[in-house]
Amino acid sequence: PGFSTAAEVTELSGRGVGMDVVKRTIEQLRGSIDVDSEPGHGTRINMRLPLTLAIIDGLLVEIADERYAIPLAAVEHIIELPVEENGDARTTRFLNIRDQLVPYLRMRDLLESSGAPGPHQKVVVVTAAGLRVGLTVDRIIGSSQTVIKQLSPLHAALKTFSGATVLGNGSVALILDVPQLVSFGQALDSKEAA
Repeated sequence: PGFSTAAEVTELSGRGVGMDVVKRTIEQLRGSIDVDSEPGHGTRINMRLPLTLAIIDGLLVEIADERYAIPLAAVEHIIELPVEENGDARTTRFLNIRDQLVPYLRMRDLLESSGAPGPHQKVVVVTAAGLRVGLTVDRIIGSSQTVIKQLSPLHAALKTFSGATVLGNGSVALILDVPQLVSFGQALDSKEAA
């Protein structure tokens, strides 16, 4: 409140009321706004908005009999998890993909799923913040256009999901937030290494 870029205050402008309304509206959408000013250089306003209602191309996968969607724009390619990697209990491992070591995360462990994985797990290699990371899944269902629905305020703390979608059969699939999952997996791996 009170922030303004106007040189003079008039009855209609210059009191920062408009910016306050913008700030409140963005916060109601679970977004944030940052104002960074430098005297003599200007002001930068950064607005971050969550995906409230959008349509994305998603890759539907199955992990422990639950369905999840991965934004297709983040998917680089899919490979089968080598048989020798199936028995390893560590959360994070590395695969040699096209002569590059790529870490992969065991999604069953990250999501604390019960039961044993199937013998033919897949690794979905995704790109997040310039990093290539693999996510192990039990089964690839296919691609679909996904309508993103915002999670309720009760579930706002679940940073590994960017939203949910209703599938054609009426069931709900959570949409994985790839950058957050990568951070979560790296934190888990650091704990295991310590």
